[in-house]
Amino acid sequence: MKKIKLFAVLVGLGFANAQAQCPLPTGYNFENFISASSFTPCSTGWSTNIGGTFTYATGQSGLAGKIDNTAATSGTNEYVQIYTADQMGVVSYYLKGWNTGGAWSGTFKLQESANGTTWTDLTVFTNNLSSTAYTNYTVTPNASSRYLRWILTAKTTGNNVGIDEINIAAAPVTAQEINVKQAGTTILSGGNSSLFNSAVGTPTTVNFTIENLGSVSPLTISSFALTGPAAADYTVTAPTAPATVNAVSNIPLTVSFNPSASGTRSAILTINNNDANEGAYVINLNGIGGNLATQPTAQPTNLTFSNIKSYRAAASFSGASGSPNGYLILKKESSSAITDVPVNGVAYMVGDAIGSSKVIYSGSGTNIGISNIYAGLSYQLAIFSYNGSGSFTNYLTTNPLTGGFTASGSMQPVNEYVSISTANPTFLSDLSAHIYPHQSTFYGNYDETMIKLFTARDTTAGQKVVTCVYSSENYVYTEPFDWSYMSREHSYCHNWMPTRPEYNDQHHLFPTNQNDVNAVRSNYPQGEVTTLQGSYLNCKYGSDINGHHVFEPRNSHKGDFARAIMYMCTAYNGQNNASGVPQNWKLRNPISGTIAYGQDQNVLKKWHFQDLPDAWEISRNDFLDSLQGNRNPFIDSVRYACYIDFSNMTYIASPTYTTGVNFPCYVASTVGVKENAASHFEYVLAPNPTSGEFYLLIDATVAEKFDLDIRDVAGRVVYKRNVDVANGFNNVTINDLKLTGGVYFVNLNYKNEKITRKLIIQ
Repeated sequence: MKKIKLFAVLVGLGFANAQAQCPLPTGYNFENFISASSFTPCSTGWSTNIGGTFTYATGQSGLAGKIDNTAATSGTNEYVQIYTADQMGVVSYYLKGWNTGGAWSGTFKLQESANGTTWTDLTVFTNNLSSTAYTNYTVTPNASSRYLRWILTAKTTGNNVGIDEINIAAAPVTAQEINVKQAGTTILSGGNSSLFNSAVGTPTTVNFTIENLGSVSPLTISSFALTGPAAADYTVTAPTAPATVNAVSNIPLTVSFNPSASGTRSAILTINNNDANEGAYVINLNGIGGNLATQPTAQPTNLTFSNIKSYRAAASFSGASGSPNGYLILKKESSSAITDVPVNGVAYMVGDAIGSSKVIYSGSGTNIGISNIYAGLSYQLAIFSYNGSGSFTNYLTTNPLTGGFTASGSMQPVNEYVSISTANPTFLSDLSAHIYPHQSTFYGNYDETMIKLFTARDTTAGQKVVTCVYSSENYVYTEPFDWSYMSREHSYCHNWMPTRPEYNDQHHLFPTNQNDVNAVRSNYPQGEVTTLQGSYLNCKYGSDINGHHVFEPRNSHKGDFARAIMYMCTAYNGQNNASGVPQNWKLRNPISGTIAYGQDQNVLKKWHFQDLPDAWEISRNDFLDSLQGNRNPFIDSVRYACYIDFSNMTYIASPTYTTGVNFPCYVASTVGVKENAASHFEYVLAPNPTSGEFYLLIDATVAEKFDLDIRDVAGRVVYKRNVDVANGFNNVTINDLKLTGGVYFVNLNYKNEKITRKLIIQ
């Protein structure tokens, strides 16, 4: 035998090594099941390949595992597996068949194996799982089995399996069986004691317990041996060998620790005994002289970055000489190296701030994934070696390994829209066909896709944070994420939709506060509030200039919202409903019998140009492309919005850029005087008014250098530069103005063609 560890539901989750054994008894209830790559109810032994949605909200007790054959490993059946250290006793578990109605259909098995390669069916369920309630099943594996797996071997569409409350007992033990605990926690043979310390030259007592788990025979301790680099600092003071531990009994083991020097003082304690399998029971003693572990002597080397996208990247490095206990990794959005350093004696968690940097990893690994990066932005890492843990952690703070990378800009393929032309009368239908059909990801999976893999950010104390897109409220939580407070908001309201499959499209789903924001928005259109009725943080609701009740989101989401709505109208326009009738996805007007007006497309187009796509939205578009296989074209090419009349979903051959609510391409305050009317270009200013920075959105039919100047109301030139203009759509940033508030005139010149626009600086 190896040893037995009392069953406990543990909350710590990390990747399970299928070749490492789990002590018994053990079990799992799926309450903290986050993903297939973070699944270890005990320190080792458990593994799974469940992909997609990992849990059911309703199980035998709390959450339950969901086995539906959307496997994380392509081409394999979904399973939950355990590899145990000892012979298993009674195995208990709960199952329920989940389906779309009627009797459950499929084949689900509990299999056993002695080696993890050759499997034998232990229990087989074929078309006979209850679909109304969880049912408890018990079985005793063969004495030679060390592996169990619950696996869906034959799936019927719409039929899944819920699994919950797995408990695996140890087989009864009669012969003498040694087990050692420290503070009630088993230390497996070859394992480590918890850290303990004492001042140099000051002895302290470290207490353990030796157990005999056998029910009949006594355990005999023949001797104790201390070896290792600091063995002289340790003495076994009790018991005196030889010693006897009666059946189902225990005796105290006391070790005196008297450090002769500061820092880490390691030794190996070997307990020689008459256990048939563990006659030499080994414990690694981890004492510290003083208050900190020994400082590492070297930092890691050879930092490299790979798989750099606009929304994630990977990093790897070579471990430091001297094999420190671990590495602390900091990240910062910057083009300059990180200068922040950790503080000794502090055990940092992922998300903790150190100066202006954030902890993204702490552990012994040398390969990490980097999330929460955004298109075109530069990031820096700093990596510090450390020894010890908890309050004994000692960091090497000089000369950390540093390096940086720049996230990819938009990952839009070069030829993404090569077949789309705004000059073509079929532009609208061509664009619709380009982005639909696509891969559908179920609405209920939003937390496992958008939240977990993109939207959530690390914050202090190992927690996560998600921001309400409408109000800017930050919702802090401990994984797994649930929808008790937040909601998956349909930008294009559910009851606006002429058909229903579009309900799942994640291009228009965003996280929002449910009660204070989403419920208030309800099915109302979004607009600009002129008569305030109420607000919540940075969003508000009330009447617009026409007396219509509208909801207004925070400024930084207005363009995102507009592009999500325009995407939905375009992607699904002309698609058939359940009766096979093509549907027009024009902006509904009126919305309903109680909302006798509709979503104003001019508001959408105004917001679209005032709040242009930022790095976060570009990254989100790229991530959704990897998820759904389609992009939001209004993020990739902002001018596309001008060629569609969303009030009736028709093509606009010659859009105007002039202000006015009756014009389909509304941009605020761009009124100006055309001098020598241009025939080779058109442009708008956005945002306008501005606090200083703005964009020139230039649509040109030539590729040349243009002259730009800005004049004050007296006609004096206050700014001048050349602009490189490409044939097509250009987005030119002007961010170096040093002008006081007031009215100015922007002149863009190409040869003898000039267009003047009024610019308001606030």
